[in-house]
Amino acid sequence: MDKNDKENLKYAVESVKLHITSDFIVVVAKRRRYVPLDWNRYWTTTDESEEARKFAVKMADMISDFIRDKISINSVADYGCGPATLLFVLAKRFPHKEFYGFDIAGSVIKENTERALQLNLQNLHFEQDSLPNPCKKRKFDLVMCFATLHYVKEIKVAIRNLFELVNPNGYLIFNYPNVFTRAAYRRDIKPNNDHMKRRFALVLAGKNLLSFEKIRETIGVRPRKFYSSTKANIYVLIHKA
Repeated sequence: MDKNDKENLKYAVESVKLHITSDFIVVVAKRRRYVPLDWNRYWTTTDESEEARKFAVKMADMISDFIRDKISINSVADYGCGPATLLFVLAKRFPHKEFYGFDIAGSVIKENTERALQLNLQNLHFEQDSLPNPCKKRKFDLVMCFATLHYVKEIKVAIRNLFELVNPNGYLIFNYPNVFTRAAYRRDIKPNNDHMKRRFALVLAGKNLLSFEKIRETIGVRPRKFYSSTKANIYVLIHKA
């Protein structure tokens, strides 16, 4: 594994801390026991890493170019927004478009809302919600879900429901765990690192892996690659006709 692969894996491991699910599963000791991760507590004790923040800004640049190219995009949602660095950048750049961040953690939603008010970003909104079955039924021109599906057991249900939130002629962009993600984690997470093994239990066990074909079978539309640093970290774009 070269230096770039190691850096990309490090980001992938770090970035999945940003997001949501009600179905995160961990393995405790040698017995399989399922317990939910307390994201509310997590975001009251943990700050976004500098590496994750920098990547969010890089992603904001790519999404900005996409929004400028697709003039029909006026509403954007991010499921699993965490500290919402991506959304704060986008809301500043596009003051006449509406941005919505959703996360399961009430603590991070409260903090984001207060920060948006302080910055007078009236086009940036935050609400509590979760995957795989979001409660919100409003539709958007662009729906994003980054470094979140790694934590969702019912991953096919999640992407199907995310696609339902997309307006006709809108877009869904997300990344997902695949066989290469699993191989990279199994190779690089140290055997004695129980924390990371528990955090990525679903991926390590191969319980929620996707592929282009599985995405097509689930949604009915073949995805296109939006961005990829390695085969273990692929972002796809799906257009709803």
